[in-house]
Amino acid sequence: MTLSGRQLVDAIWDVVIVGAGPAGAATAITLARFGQRVLLVEERASPSFKLGESLPPTAVGLVRHFLGDLESPEQNLPGLFKTAGNISLWTNDQAEVTDFFFTLTGFGLCVERLAFDAALRSSAMQAGASVFKGVRFESCSRITAPPFNWQVNLSSETGNTQHRARYLVDCSGRRAAVARTLAVQLDHDNDRLFAYAQWFSCAQDDDDRYTRIEAAPQGWWYSNRLPGSKCADSRRLVVLHSDKDLPEARLAARQSGFDQLLGSSIHIGPLLQTKGYRPCGEIRGAPANSQRLGQFCGDAWMAVGDAAQAYDPLSSQGIDKALRTGSHAGHMIHYALTDCPQGAEGLGMRSAYVQQYNEQQHQLWQTYLTQRNHYYRSQPRWPNQPFWQRRR
Repeated sequence: MTLSGRQLVDAIWDVVIVGAGPAGAATAITLARFGQRVLLVEERASPSFKLGESLPPTAVGLVRHFLGDLESPEQNLPGLFKTAGNISLWTNDQAEVTDFFFTLTGFGLCVERLAFDAALRSSAMQAGASVFKGVRFESCSRITAPPFNWQVNLSSETGNTQHRARYLVDCSGRRAAVARTLAVQLDHDNDRLFAYAQWFSCAQDDDDRYTRIEAAPQGWWYSNRLPGSKCADSRRLVVLHSDKDLPEARLAARQSGFDQLLGSSIHIGPLLQTKGYRPCGEIRGAPANSQRLGQFCGDAWMAVGDAAQAYDPLSSQGIDKALRTGSHAGHMIHYALTDCPQGAEGLGMRSAYVQQYNEQQHQLWQTYLTQRNHYYRSQPRWPNQPFWQRRR
């Protein structure tokens, strides 16, 4: 078990946050800046795999809020570089270009997740939060020991520990580990979207700074050049999104099948060939379906980020949503704790602040569904292909 940040004196906290990804770190930073005693728990001691992600220009201000001036050499943020826009082949096979030059920031961001997440955790520690790495959330139980409402049981290679907390936050991603312990229902609406990712590398420089999306009969492709490299000077991520039960998805899980499907693409496959890219590492898979909890919060607990609701990557809202909802959750939890210094009463749906968070989550979900359905239905080709039939 690795302990970073404020040294542990006793196992009591204002807030315990399970999950130290962008949502958990953003919540921790917000609460710690208010002076709350925060424990941020990360199960993996040294995570080795996370897909890269693109952030729109509207998310740049959020990143600056949590990480500081991106232009400062002291920041040393190797997990970020500026993107110039999006190139998509969606409604037809002609490329449509969205240029970020005319936005307020003038650029978007491409994120290498391992480095980005580490920078956010470092920012949380600088704000005063404590971070446990290599520690697993095992269970939680309610206690009546004002002002504490929870006993949280954690485990690591060195043993088990118990912690008391006034408030408990689930930022464990799609697993929603805390919510499942509390028997909260998870709804995924039979969405079977899955992401099959392959990294590519080339020896020559690649100065391309566009995020690329291409619709295909079996789903859709995503590609972006990534900051940093373990294979060569230039590295690119290519992801096929398809329903996991479809034959093409099973094909994409193997290198030969992935190459076969990529070879039939109009835009991304030829781009890789032109620049001399070759596969780097093995194909990785990750769920990409839409899902949400039946209940976003309750008495002295709240779910934030993908633990509350996870989106189809087509929405390009993963990290943006995590940072925004983490900031909002941190503010609402702080205000609720300040207004209710004793016990769990007033920290549930009776709290105006908890209600505000809950209402925002419901509104976000409805807005997301409307946008997602619009994007998929705007793609008119391959009406008889199962992937597109399901989305019409």
